Amino acid sequence: MRRKKLGKRIGIIALVIAIMLQFQANDWGLSGKTVKAASTKNTSVAKEKQKTNATKKKKKKKKIKLSRPKVKVKRKREQKVKFSWKKVKKAKSYIIYKKEQGKKFRKIYKTSRRKFVDTNTKGGKKYYYRVMACRTVRGKTVTSRKSKTVTVLVKAVKKEPRKLPKNEKAEVVICGECYVEGMDLFAKSILPKNYRLVYKVGISTYGLLNTNYIPYNGMTLTAVERIAYYHPKRVFFLVGMNEAANPNPENTINNYKKIISLLKSVNPKIEIVLISLPPVGRNHVSGFANNTQINKYNAAYKKLAKEKKNVYYYDGYRKKLTDSQGYLKSYADGGDGGHWSSRATVDVLKKIIKYEKKLAKEKR
Repeated sequence: MRRKKLGKRIGIIALVIAIMLQFQANDWGLSGKTVKAASTKNTSVAKEKQKTNATKKKKKKKKIKLSRPKVKVKRKREQKVKFSWKKVKKAKSYIIYKKEQGKKFRKIYKTSRRKFVDTNTKGGKKYYYRVMACRTVRGKTVTSRKSKTVTVLVKAVKKEPRKLPKNEKAEVVICGECYVEGMDLFAKSILPKNYRLVYKVGISTYGLLNTNYIPYNGMTLTAVERIAYYHPKRVFFLVGMNEAANPNPENTINNYKKIISLLKSVNPKIEIVLISLPPVGRNHVSGFANNTQINKYNAAYKKLAKEKKNVYYYDGYRKKLTDSQGYLKSYADGGDGGHWSSRATVDVLKKIIKYEKKLAKEKR
């Protein structure tokens, strides 16, 4: 009897456990479905928000359009063209384009201002300009159409030095470095009254244009400016020894071209003589170029003289100073193989004066 009762109890307990396990299984199934449904709902809500935000951004991203600038030229003269334009709504900066005759437009400047001065011009030439407005939006550059082309014919301004006292005018100027200084020291007694000397020890062709060292009437002038104030008929240049060590004479020739242009702008009939560089001695100091390099510069001087009107090349004095092997003669050597003795300086000045007289006769 006891065994039967115990068996029934065990059976009842097993049944209860089975029922409980079934309920738990059902609960777990229900919770899984609930989580899945909630997850799906959250995803759809997120997608709805993304769509709403994207729609808002699309509404915000309106295309910015910049109107075309209207350009007006204020001033046009040699070496200066000044122009401005009206403000373009929403523009932050402006790009200026320039074109010369026979060439394409190129970008020359970008500015946030509404005016520009072009100083890189020449009198008598035509230039073309355009302006474009621009702005950066979200990392991308938005630009307007380029303005209508503005054509400018630059007016030439005649450059004339101030009028000088009569006693300051000179027919002939000899300009140079240490060699011309020597003429002032050792040969001034043979210098004609209508001659003037302009010099500076160590000067180069660049220095003639850009070094202000000559005091005059409360100003400090460059050598080229001082020459212009003399109103000379002829100018002799003996410059280049301080730059002849440079293998390429191109910079020196370009400087000479500028010098010639400036002097001719004052006096179109002026005659300019490029004096050849002298030879150096056998034992010259290291600061001087060798004779091979010097001859290279002289060839460039000679070529330039052939290309320019009223420009001459003079090397007639070299024979007096050069020995049979192309070196500076011992009598002409000032001690370092490059500078001249007093005797040689007098000889060279005599040769220059003789050549100048011959040139003057030919021009009569």
